Amino acid sequence: MQQSAEILLIEDESEASEKLGAVLYAAGHNVNVASSAKEGLKLLKDLKCAVVITELRLPDMGGVELIRAIKNMDAKISAVVITPYLFINSAIEAMENGAFGYITKPFNPSEIRIVVQHAVERYFLMDEANKKSYYYDLSILDGLTGVYNHRYLHEILDRELMRARRYPQSLSLIMVDVDNFKKYNDTNGHMAGDELLKGLTNLFVRSLRNLDMVFRYGGEEFCILLIETNKDGARLAAERLLNLVRLSLPATISMGIAEFPTDSKEKDMLIDKADKALYQAKTTGKNKVILA
Repeated sequence: MQQSAEILLIEDESEASEKLGAVLYAAGHNVNVASSAKEGLKLLKDLKCAVVITELRLPDMGGVELIRAIKNMDAKISAVVITPYLFINSAIEAMENGAFGYITKPFNPSEIRIVVQHAVERYFLMDEANKKSYYYDLSILDGLTGVYNHRYLHEILDRELMRARRYPQSLSLIMVDVDNFKKYNDTNGHMAGDELLKGLTNLFVRSLRNLDMVFRYGGEEFCILLIETNKDGARLAAERLLNLVRLSLPATISMGIAEFPTDSKEKDMLIDKADKALYQAKTTGKNKVILA
């Protein structure tokens, strides 16, 4: 279910502010607008905001400095940065310093809705966890890698499949397994194995679109959810990740892909199809991508 929230938009360009604000209003959010970092931080003292969306390049404060100031005021706030597509690296730097995600220019209304909804959900989960003092029970993140966990995969997949049926849209699931991980652990030790998994997920997050989601499925197995992506698009993304892992890490991966609605219209069957494709990749040589 889509949640509405109090949102602060910090944007010094009036045209961009109006366009983004219109999408947020249409999605049911209450939007407060500031044209500078100073004005935004002043407003934030009096507002209980779930999300702050800010331009990275403001005249009175740098983006990273502003993100830190926001998180110091309320660590639960999901900070989302606005960046031109050509300056994605600046957005990644902001995420390394506490930002939740980013929205690219020129604006894509679908991307805005999805990214902001994820940011809102994160805020309310954190808020509820803090209130009830059982953060670890409600946590949506894997403790080792920092990506989403297995339990949250099912919750998100239920929601995204409902969205894909409604509009309608394609959606692809990639199951990923680290090749020969037990041997790597036995040879190099469990700490090295943990570092490998963290390096792998960091590479995934940096290399995928902001609206895609990475989950730790269990052990050395991961799941990647590609929203609004058909099987051909998923294959291209998977092959790019395969090559990046091969070049950047002391390991290789195998991947299996299934698409909604082509391979299945049901969650459990979609996961099963992707898992079987992964098994085929593992048993026919590894270090490859197989389509369901």
